[in-house]
Amino acid sequence: MILHAKSFHNKDKIQRAKIGLQLFLSILIITSIILNVVVIITKSMPLIVVYMFTPALSSILTRIILKEGFKDVSFSLGNLKIWKGIGFALLIPMIICGITYSIAWLSGIAGFQYPEVGMFILEPIYNMLGLQYVTAPFSFIYLVVLSGVFGSLLNLIPVLGEEMGWRGYMLTRLVDAEFSRPILISGLIWATWHVPIVIAGLYVEGPSVLLSVLGIYFCIVPFSYITAYLRLITGSVWPSVIIHTTWNAIIQGPFARASTGYQTEIWVGESGLITAIIILITAIITSRIVNFTK
Repeated sequence: MILHAKSFHNKDKIQRAKIGLQLFLSILIITSIILNVVVIITKSMPLIVVYMFTPALSSILTRIILKEGFKDVSFSLGNLKIWKGIGFALLIPMIICGITYSIAWLSGIAGFQYPEVGMFILEPIYNMLGLQYVTAPFSFIYLVVLSGVFGSLLNLIPVLGEEMGWRGYMLTRLVDAEFSRPILISGLIWATWHVPIVIAGLYVEGPSVLLSVLGIYFCIVPFSYITAYLRLITGSVWPSVIIHTTWNAIIQGPFARASTGYQTEIWVGESGLITAIIILITAIITSRIVNFTK
């Protein structure tokens, strides 16, 4: 009798997760299409920030309609495991970008120029710490660290708009629905969501739209494994938010501004081949560590 009750509860949980996913994806597709059309017609960059909130909006509406509540999003910061996750979330993008761009600069694929501080809020802090007097390469390393920490805080809200949907809802429902390879599915959906604005030329640059689209898949899908592990292991959405916002802050900030050369976007940047390879290696290492510690 107890086994029968557990089996029924499990089937009910799977069914509810599938219903939630269907509703979430339906709302996401409709809202994304509407905003994509407006963004492509107007070429408005501020509207892309609005577009970033479609996953959160879809998850919020789904939760309200299905009366699921918000407890499982887990904005908890209450244990050491979560703070360790946040620490790794800050560090991993810096390591990936550091290796990626070092390969490009040292091989001659891209040139290096010392970038301006760039961020108007960051510059006074940079100067206050006296980092303008530090010699290279340490001055650049400090700039990357500051950009990662403070840039992630500045981008926190729009990135939260994505992560509340991706890792805060979709990933956990894919797991609960017992889909095979839930992280892979979530990564493919996440990458596909970026494709329209890539085709419109509003996100990532490159000599070929096809290469940019392929690059987005090659970079985002393995990156989704890293973010998913941080979310699932810590039980909190914050590490996935921090790794996402730190990534945006440093790869679009100091590393992009420090790189020069012709068609370097093929190799580095958010859709670059070297970037994709280093992310993939990092995802494999992360997966091995997770499996080893189970």
